Amino acid sequence: MQLRSYTPLLSLLAVLLTACGEDVSAGEAVGAGIGIWAIGSILAFILVVWAVIDLIKKPYPMEKKLIWGVVILVIPFLGAILYFLLGRNKQTVI
Repeated sequence: MQLRSYTPLLSLLAVLLTACGEDVSAGEAVGAGIGIWAIGSILAFILVVWAVIDLIKKPYPMEKKLIWGVVILVIPFLGAILYFLLGRNKQTVI
């Protein structure tokens, strides 16, 4: 893919950022986008690692650990969220 095909997207991103009141070049806009993706990727990685560590520490049967481990690792971000929402046993607070 040629650089020319990215020019309209870069221009649109620069316009959107200048609408916020800042004078931003297309290069700076791309850098900001990469920074946002990097932060999101790091947060997703931390969530997956946290889910795997939590899964290892819980006293679940090996079959349950294996199934949830595969789900977390095959569908990393969504799998970790599903594990925290559905896979953990709910403890009642007394």
